[in-house]
Amino acid sequence: MNSTTKGSLAAVVAALLLTGGAGTLAYWNDTENVPGGPISSGQLDLGTPACGAGWVLDGGATLTNQLIVPGDTLTKTCTINLIARGEHLGADLTIGTAAFAAPNGLTSELVPTATFTVNGASRNHITDADDTGTTNEIIATIGVTFNGPAATNASQNLTATLNTIAVTATQTHDPV
Repeated sequence: MNSTTKGSLAAVVAALLLTGGAGTLAYWNDTENVPGGPISSGQLDLGTPACGAGWVLDGGATLTNQLIVPGDTLTKTCTINLIARGEHLGADLTIGTAAFAAPNGLTSELVPTATFTVNGASRNHITDADDTGTTNEIIATIGVTFNGPAATNASQNLTATLNTIAVTATQTHDPV
């Protein structure tokens, strides 16, 4: 070995011995604990809908024995109480797919729709401002439209039993 290589090897060995051989060169440090505390969550809760007696045909009379045709819309208006409590709490109001007792050619051409008012304002979004400590009034107008442009002869002379249409409030995070 030449003298440069021997010197380099000696320097590496000396460094390992100085650090205890395991690389544990200590620096000053300190640790402090951050105190804990209670954490409470908010709430988003839709109440049970209170709806009118029946479905209304094209904004007119309550549907009784009328036969619907492509282009018709059935609506039902429901009042739903909503509790929204929590910082930065928002929610989107939506409806799900219509559920039918026995799907057929008519049910595939019935399309659910919805409009909402929240505390008297036409909108489908709950905001942090709606967290007032009181119940919010949601008016949901649920519609089922017989899709005129997409109607086919397969939907003629059929009966469908509408089971449910779900109204959902999906939480969003709305920072101030």
